[in-house]
Amino acid sequence: MIDAATFNTPNWVDLSTPDIDGAGEFYSELFGWDMSIMPSTMGDYHVAKVDDHEVAGLMEQAPQMKGQPASWTVFVYVADIEETTKLVAEHGGRVMQPPFEIPGGAKVAVIVDPTGAMLALIAGGETPDGVYFSDNAGAVCWVELLTRDPEAAAAFHREVFGWETVVDTSTETNYTVFKLDGEDVAGMLMMPDAVPAEAPSHWSTYFTVDDCDATVKMTGELGGEVLRPTTDISIGKFAVLADPQGATFEIMEFAS
Repeated sequence: MIDAATFNTPNWVDLSTPDIDGAGEFYSELFGWDMSIMPSTMGDYHVAKVDDHEVAGLMEQAPQMKGQPASWTVFVYVADIEETTKLVAEHGGRVMQPPFEIPGGAKVAVIVDPTGAMLALIAGGETPDGVYFSDNAGAVCWVELLTRDPEAAAAFHREVFGWETVVDTSTETNYTVFKLDGEDVAGMLMMPDAVPAEAPSHWSTYFTVDDCDATVKMTGELGGEVLRPTTDISIGKFAVLADPQGATFEIMEFAS
């Protein structure tokens, strides 16, 4: 498994939400997260932990973002954020937010790939500690790109991050795995036909759970929405959910 400190790998996710208190309560109940608050000049940043391991961040949307949907963002850890944003522009992507410093000394930038999927970059600051993806309940276990143009997305991520692709043609979906130095770092899937045409290409985040069916049931009880019920796949069970503010995410129960 890729170490979280390896450059050009996903190493963080965070949630932008119009209701930080409601979102914090929802995910804490659903995943057993312990929440702590890091005050900053940019506003309070809520950090979720599982067994003292930081797994995700949550932040309330700024007033100027009123009306924008709640959403999870995937971050990729890079060595040189300025150089990486240059590569983004050179290979058909767009830099939505140029690099800026955040509390703690790290720099963050927001980019969009040629197929319209948004991704964040982070560099500097504290070196990530340990492996990020985990099969421990409540942790992030995978990230996945849903796109309407897998070939363009594959070419972009190869040039910007050095990711190679391996396509599994044994399933109906032709699932693509992004690899770096032989290790799996992310997945890619053609946007399903059931997704509305107006929905842009986007990254999704998977959280590990011990019991997919129970988590799906709890999601409804807590005011969330079940977008795809429990589905059996070769490695276990997954479902697609949305929190009460509308941010979508996936859960995965790994087969024992």
